[in-house]
Amino acid sequence: MEVKTLNQEDFSVKCAELISKLDFKPDLIVGILNGGGYVMDKIKNQNQFKKVSFELVTLQRKQKFKSTPMFKNILKLLPYSVLNKLRIYESEKAKKTIKKIDVHQISNFKIDVSFLSAIKKPDATILIVDDAIDTGKTMYIVKTNLRTQFPKAQIKTAVISWTIETSIIKPDYFVFKNSLVRFPWSKDYKGKDKF
Repeated sequence: MEVKTLNQEDFSVKCAELISKLDFKPDLIVGILNGGGYVMDKIKNQNQFKKVSFELVTLQRKQKFKSTPMFKNILKLLPYSVLNKLRIYESEKAKKTIKKIDVHQISNFKIDVSFLSAIKKPDATILIVDDAIDTGKTMYIVKTNLRTQFPKAQIKTAVISWTIETSIIKPDYFVFKNSLVRFPWSKDYKGKDKF
C-alpha cells in the first residue's frame, strides 16, 4: 500500500478533483470533523455551492496514546520512511477488524444531528464529506443517523482517500483508492504549512 503526503496546496488540488466528480447538487453538505471539516471548507469556497447548507458532525475514534505529547514528539523525530511503515501497519490492523464490526450494533449509535430540523425537504439531497474512509465505521454511523432523519433523502458520500477497499461502506466519490494519505493536519505531517 502506498502512502501519499499532501501539503496544503496538494490538498486543495485534490479537493478540486473530488468536487469535479460530484454529479448532483446537494441541499446539505455534512462534514465529519476533523478532516471532513477541511474538505467542507474547500467545497464552501466554490460558486456552485453558494446556496447549499453546511453542517459539521463530530464522531472521533479513541486515540489516547496518539494524543500524548510524548507520542507527538516521537513522530516529529522519525523520518517519513518509518512513519509510512507505521501507517501501513496500522492500516493492516484496521483491515483485520472490518469483519468483526457489528453493523447492527453501530446502526444504533446516535450522534447529534439536531441541525437537521432546519432542513424542511423530506427528499433532500445530502452529501457527507470526510478526508478518508478506513474501516468505514464513522461514515456508516453518520449516514445511518442522517438516513433515520431523512428516509426519503438521497445521501451520497465523498472522501479524498478510500484506504481499505473492503470497508463496510463504499464512498460514492473518492480521489485515491487503496492508498494512505498524510494530510497537513495529520499528527505525523512534517511540513511547515500545517492547518
